[in-house]
Amino acid sequence: MILVICLFFVWFSIFIFAFLPTKLSVITNVLLYMFLAVVDINKLTILSDTIGVFQLSKKVPEFLSMIIHRDFTFSLTLLTFANVYLTTLKRSTKIGISLYTFSFLLGTSQFLRFYGVLTYKRWNIFYECLLLISLMIITYWFGRLLIHLMQRERTL
Repeated sequence: MILVICLFFVWFSIFIFAFLPTKLSVITNVLLYMFLAVVDINKLTILSDTIGVFQLSKKVPEFLSMIIHRDFTFSLTLLTFANVYLTTLKRSTKIGISLYTFSFLLGTSQFLRFYGVLTYKRWNIFYECLLLISLMIITYWFGRLLIHLMQRERTL
């Protein structure tokens, strides 16, 4: 059941991203997606294995749910955030996408915790919120850097 619900989250994330009216360039999106995937994989490895602040489930459906969440839902939601935030001029849209991204990622992570995909040891929802905000800021900065590099490349 948990695997099916995580696949629904992936489908929802893909749907939202696919129907964005304006997007960054394909190269920027690919590089940003790869950056987000690497950051998220390292974040999970460091926090779960090295530091041990939470533990991932060893059961197959739960573990696959975490992999699907990590590879698709998390990265695509942050990619959607970067695309909307960096391509729009309206302040209300920027606030809306920030709230959507934060609440969706927090909701899905708490959903995974509730269903036993991960178990908090020395971690709590406050740390999760700080981590999400910092990842949103890093995504914004890296997206800006990629846009700057693309514009600089065009002028050469």
